[in-house]
Amino acid sequence: MSFRKRSSQKKNLNVIKALVLLFSGFFLLNCTQRQDDETARSGRMTLAVDPQLEDIARTQSGMFSRYYPEAHITLMPAKSNNTLKLLLDRSVRAALIDGETVAAEDSLFSKLNNPLRREPIARDAVVCIVNSKNPLKTISVEELGALFSAPGKNGITPLIEDDFRLRSLLVAKTGKKRGDLRAWRCGSNRELIMRVSADNNAVALLFRSSFDKTLNDMAHDSRNEPQKTRILLLSAKSGNTQACLPTQQNMFEGNYPLVTTLYYVYYPGDALATGFGAWLGSSGQKVFERSSFAPFRLVERAIILK
Repeated sequence: MSFRKRSSQKKNLNVIKALVLLFSGFFLLNCTQRQDDETARSGRMTLAVDPQLEDIARTQSGMFSRYYPEAHITLMPAKSNNTLKLLLDRSVRAALIDGETVAAEDSLFSKLNNPLRREPIARDAVVCIVNSKNPLKTISVEELGALFSAPGKNGITPLIEDDFRLRSLLVAKTGKKRGDLRAWRCGSNRELIMRVSADNNAVALLFRSSFDKTLNDMAHDSRNEPQKTRILLLSAKSGNTQACLPTQQNMFEGNYPLVTTLYYVYYPGDALATGFGAWLGSSGQKVFERSSFAPFRLVERAIILK
């Protein structure tokens, strides 16, 4: 190979390297600019959500984007024991969870250089459902503790939604140990509801949001027959006459004994994540008010006097 040919090839190689470096720099510059230009009302982010919160999160993020068209939020549903893990490893920039964090999570969060912020934004409830032919009208949290730690007692079949935070709430409210609880876990909430609908002796626990979401999904499927289930009135203690249903008012005022809090979790300093959190705590409260959830705070309304 001649010296001239080798020299030409070397020049071509240098040109290619220069173009690669130029393109890389341009790409990085654009990425930096997109990040720097992001505000509380513009940009893109992914939000991890517990499965039963997917519908309300889609409604909230959709309304937020309609108000602020330059903001785009993608949802990532995950099992409740993985939602915060996605946030910790930075796979997402915020998370929406249904229920309290556990001691192990709190200990882990406290060790972070940039501690997570957790904002309460709404209320949900854990409901007890039975077959419509079941004669039982009310039940207490105490009775649930006994029932779900002794499966098969009196011929009753206890079922429970497969959710980490729901089980944690049941443990905290009944005073039982996690290992004491015994109940059938179904493959899906659809299966759980269908089993209750077909078994007069079945008693099941699940989030009210899960119950409503699953019934809504099943109603749109013509193959499903109407489900013969109902929600029991619930009291804190046996013999307590203050048994009630998980209405929005009872959930908001704390009358219903198995209320859970929805938390929005994010890293302080993240502009768009902070902006969406501010929306959930203000304008988003009206959206919760029009859903099966209860808002966390009263929605302010202006009265115009003429």
